[in-house]
Amino acid sequence: MFGNAFKRILLVLAVFALLVGLGAGVLFGVIPALRYDVWRAIPDEQVTTSEVSAATPSPEPVATAVPTPTQEIAPVTALEWVERYMATMSTREKLGQLVMFGFSGTTDVQNPFRDVWNSYEVGNAILYGPNIKSTNNDGGFAQTKKLTAKIAGTGNNDIPPLIGIDVEGGSVVRFRWKPQPVSARSLGRRRDADYAMEQFQTIGAMLVSVGINMDLAPVLDVSENPMDTFLETRIISEDAGITAAIGSAIIDGLHAGGCLSCAKHFPGHGGTNEDSHAVTPTVNKTLEALQSYDLIPFQSAIESGVDAVMVAHVFYPALDTTDIATMSKPIITDLLRGEMGFEGLVLSDDFRMEGLTNRYDVGDAAVRFLLAGGDIIICGAVSDKQQAIVEALNLAAADGLLTQARIDESVKRVLLKKLALSSWDIEAALAARTSAP
Repeated sequence: MFGNAFKRILLVLAVFALLVGLGAGVLFGVIPALRYDVWRAIPDEQVTTSEVSAATPSPEPVATAVPTPTQEIAPVTALEWVERYMATMSTREKLGQLVMFGFSGTTDVQNPFRDVWNSYEVGNAILYGPNIKSTNNDGGFAQTKKLTAKIAGTGNNDIPPLIGIDVEGGSVVRFRWKPQPVSARSLGRRRDADYAMEQFQTIGAMLVSVGINMDLAPVLDVSENPMDTFLETRIISEDAGITAAIGSAIIDGLHAGGCLSCAKHFPGHGGTNEDSHAVTPTVNKTLEALQSYDLIPFQSAIESGVDAVMVAHVFYPALDTTDIATMSKPIITDLLRGEMGFEGLVLSDDFRMEGLTNRYDVGDAAVRFLLAGGDIIICGAVSDKQQAIVEALNLAAADGLLTQARIDESVKRVLLKKLALSSWDIEAALAARTSAP
């Protein structure tokens, strides 16, 4: 009898405790929270708006950074920054980024070159032997540093220029220092990738220290008889495998020194004894023959992250029955970019060379090069040719022959490469442009 009464008392106490707990839950929001958790566990598509309203209390408004119609989201990636900057550029400015011009002088960009550069927003420069006072006590480095600072103040000041030079070692060094870098041929005979890498790390760092950010190296042409070609000791080896290995080491070295690299002369100048500076050589090789020999070092360079590839003023009838490589969409777009997967900059060889001028007007050739898929036209210190190039590009853009899409494709590649050098404060440049009246 006493046991049953005790059980009833315990039951009453339990019920009382449950009621107190439910009251507290209602008071402090426990039950709504539990019901919210259950709703969150149900897939969104199974919950109607009315069910959400019934299941959850109206939340307090939370301040969030929602862009207004006039507020832009800040760029995050390098591509977004470049695209935002490009939206502020005129067509003339864009086309100026697609040329790399030489000039006369060792202290500044002299007229008539300066007039052309300023008028057409020339965005890049190339230095040759006459621009460097290698006979100075320091081998020309201090003088060149002052010169590159002057170059940076010419043309488009918002965007730093690519400043290129060819320091290959051996007979092509431009500067003078000890020990002088050995030739490509010597590197090939050593078969020492580490040595090649260290040599070009030094070269890259020295160039960057004086304001040069692109070395037009390595030479990746191969020939069974290198000394019979005009390139001679500039060719690493007659063995495509050795050329590929040393070439990749050169690229790695330049990158370690903070300098851009440029493989040349695509798709291979070693199959002819003729010099494209004087004539238009013809290489009668099939695609299969090129792939099994000449293209091996270039494919290796692409896989090693080479920044640019220079295309030769050479005729390859098996690849294009009409145009030299520099003007050839089948060679630049279909082969180099399509089949070989190259996504970097495509540079022309110098537009002063007779390998081009024997067959083309330079203005027409400039347009053809971009239409074929090229990015940067090189022309040394001949001002009338530079004038003809930029005038033809701007006219072709105005006529619609060069579309904005084609122009923008190349400009984007150039600006991304410049941004990767970390010498361009694109955020500050963009802010200055967008805030200008």
